[in-house]
This record gives sequence, structure tokens and C-alpha cells, in this order.
Amino acid sequence: MKRYCIITIEREYASGGSLVGKLVGQALGIPVYGREILEIAAREGGTTPEYIEHLEETDTNSLLYSLVAMAKTVQGQLPQISKTDQLNLLEARIIQRLAQEGPCVIVGRCAGWVLREQPHVLNVFIHADRQERLRRAVEEYGIPQDQAASVLHRFDHRRSNFYHANTGRSWREREGYHMVLDSGLLGVELCSQLLVAAAQSEG
Repeated sequence: MKRYCIITIEREYASGGSLVGKLVGQALGIPVYGREILEIAAREGGTTPEYIEHLEETDTNSLLYSLVAMAKTVQGQLPQISKTDQLNLLEARIIQRLAQEGPCVIVGRCAGWVLREQPHVLNVFIHADRQERLRRAVEEYGIPQDQAASVLHRFDHRRSNFYHANTGRSWREREGYHMVLDSGLLGVELCSQLLVAAAQSEG
């Protein structure tokens, strides 16, 4: 049996983590989910991805995923909690559902935390030094050079807050991951190859 069937990736902004996930999915022939989870949640929750993103940016006191266990016992209805928590809980259920459907790569959305009790899940954090991320933001993402630093800070701050609000843990806390990879040092190709090798190992 393969050691890992599900790979979750948390990543610093402009570290190339999303591209790593895409390359892993292509190599293994499995689906990759990122923003798609947000879109599914919006559709099933009767709202828009933009509205969910707005709530995530303005409500940082959720500790939502502590409710996942409770959600397993609630069939067909959400607990009486805030709209933000309802939508985030819906995302957690979607992540669990996607993981049950088969092998996949999930980028962001605290997926590693949501699936922390499931076997055969590999949790990964992708980072890179600041200069490399600034370069990628400008050259590959098209961010104006004079805005790159502030964009980096804004996205990292948002991801860190979202992760902490929903897990109670630090986003960069290494103990929360099985692998921590420096994409600036290794490159996205080698990072993806390492994850593919881990996924294909027997265990």
C-alpha cells in the first residue's frame, strides 16, 4: 500500500507552493484542489468566493476546525454558529469529502489540520527566502516592484491569521508538518519530485 494518498500543502506567498502542488498532481495523475474548495463552498453555501474571502479577512477569532469532530455527528444541518464559522465548517466538510473520494493534493485551506486524524496524509509546508519570493512576485506574478513587499506581507499575514484562527496553531510551526521544503533553495521541480517520491513509497 502506498504510504501517502493525500498531500496537503501550506505555503508562503510567492514560494511556488501552488505550482509544486500542480506538478505533483500531474505526476501522480490525481486531482489538485485549492481555490476550487472555496468555489465549492460558495456554491453549496449560497454565496460567492469573494464574500467568503472577505469574511476570512475580517473575522480572525474562529477556531473553527475544533468543531469538525462535532460536525461529524450533525447530519444535514450546521450548528448555531456565526456565518463565518458555518462557511468554514462547510469547507472542512468539503475537504473531508474530497479526501474520501480518493488520492489528491490539497493546497491551503488548513487541510492538513482538517485531516489530521486520517491515515496516509502527508502535510507539507513550502517556504523560500524573502528575496526569492519578491523576485517571483515581480517576474512571475506580475506584481509591480514597488508593491511587491507590501503584497508579500499582506498575503502572508492573511494566511497566518486564517491558519491560527482555525487551528489555534502557528502557521509556520514546523511540528505541524511532516515535510518543510525551501523552494528557493531546492526549486519547485525538485520539491515536487520529493513529494512524488514520498507519495509513491510503500508503507
